Amino acid sequence: MRKEALRRCSVPQLGGLGHSGCGEALAQAIVAELESRVPHVPTMTPALLEEPSAPQLILREVDLHQTVFTTALDLLPTDPPLAIEDETDGDDILARLKEHSAALKAREAMWEHVVIVHSRRHRQMFEWAPDVSTKEAIRHHLLGTVPWEVEPSLLEEAATGHLAQFTVNELITRLCLMLRDGVPPDEVRSRIAHELDALEPQLRRRVEETLKVREDHLKYVLGSAVSWVESAAAGPWRYLLDPSQATHYGQPRTWLASEELLIRLGQRFAETAVKALRLWETEPEPGNPGTRQLQWVHAMLLHLPHLSDEVRERSKAVVRHARPRTRSRWDYADLRMQQDDKRLVELRTAIDRILADPSTASRESALGDPKQVTVRDLANAPDEVLRDYLARHTDDDLVEKALLSFAWRSYRSGLSFSDVLARHSTPEPALLQITMDLRRRLGGGPNLRETWTRHVLALPNCTPELVRALPAWSALTVRGARHGVAHTTVASTVLAALGNDNDAWSRFATSPASYSGSTAWLRLGDVLKAAARGEEWPKAPSTR
Repeated sequence: MRKEALRRCSVPQLGGLGHSGCGEALAQAIVAELESRVPHVPTMTPALLEEPSAPQLILREVDLHQTVFTTALDLLPTDPPLAIEDETDGDDILARLKEHSAALKAREAMWEHVVIVHSRRHRQMFEWAPDVSTKEAIRHHLLGTVPWEVEPSLLEEAATGHLAQFTVNELITRLCLMLRDGVPPDEVRSRIAHELDALEPQLRRRVEETLKVREDHLKYVLGSAVSWVESAAAGPWRYLLDPSQATHYGQPRTWLASEELLIRLGQRFAETAVKALRLWETEPEPGNPGTRQLQWVHAMLLHLPHLSDEVRERSKAVVRHARPRTRSRWDYADLRMQQDDKRLVELRTAIDRILADPSTASRESALGDPKQVTVRDLANAPDEVLRDYLARHTDDDLVEKALLSFAWRSYRSGLSFSDVLARHSTPEPALLQITMDLRRRLGGGPNLRETWTRHVLALPNCTPELVRALPAWSALTVRGARHGVAHTTVASTVLAALGNDNDAWSRFATSPASYSGSTAWLRLGDVLKAAARGEEWPKAPSTR
């Protein structure tokens, strides 16, 4: 009766019955029914994503009985074969390669679903994998799809195993360099004999095949080491290198792995990337560079504890090489191309800033060379980053930029305007000169003038001379301690300049100082002077 009932069940019903508490007898019966429905394990095709096999459907159930789960794994579609006969013509080869690539993508999608659904059985799946290819597919998704759900020891094991693959790619690049330089294949083989013997048979065959590559085809495999690191940084390692990318509806994921483990893995990747950097060469025909060409360099610079001169110089060479190419106006109609170019420019800027200031406490928000940093860069920097930057660079020009940055970011909880001003070697004269040249040094709209004015008037030793250097409209409209009351420091300065001269007060009331436009930059002192003396109204300060 049980056998007959299971025979009438749909595959999803079999999966529902085969839950962890179903009992061994029922589990064995479900396994027998499943095996009868899959007499031959199929090879993976894209069609099996649209119409999944029975094991694929059963593995959509989260809490399966151990026996049912293991059997379903054993019956999953296998790797698609790639058989190309020597007599096959070129068109057939391309068609078969295209079909094989589509089947591999389908297989990757199948394993992605299994790894996501059965997060509690990651270790079991990883150890069950019957061949290298399946293990790599599972490893790829453990690292690059749901690494936050992977148990820490397994995550470290998977990451370590993946980094070990770089050894073969590095060896291939080195032997290609020797072949290109004219070293005979037999001598190349003798030079790498001990490394070749240490490889697994499958990997050894791959290296052996590379030794037979024609000279004019060497350029296609010379970049094996760099290509591997590029793919790793953009693919399975992207979340490990930058956990902030792992979000769910905008909220950060909760990782099973500790922050210390993620830092340690990031450093291991960076050390591997340095080996690839030493083998990097300028491509004679670079084509159109993409963000992948710089992502790995950026990740390496973020995670290396120390940047040597060699790393810095070679990183600069990569950045010089990977720059957006000239586009036609038709190219820029492509939104994705625009986004790629923008991201490439952002990566170039971030790397340049790290290389210009490698000792920063946070390379993720490195500000770069103090001579080239802008006021907006300083305004966007977090308090701790700006404090660290100012502490390491004792430069008056930098302090003045930092002061101006307060106009763009009015509030900082950990760093005040007066704290930054105190870092200047001559604070009072410098502040006066900046305020006199505010239109040239700051520019912008009314909110920037008002914010600067508030910071200046909040200083405990704001002198009348400094008040007169402020923009007239901003100084006169900034409120004092109570709503609707003028700032006492400004009021006393105006009273001292105009006194009891009614005509001067009348002229002052008709001054051209305004909220916006060029006359918004008129200095309070110049307006007061013209009103008191009955002179022509002053011209706005120059922007040069």
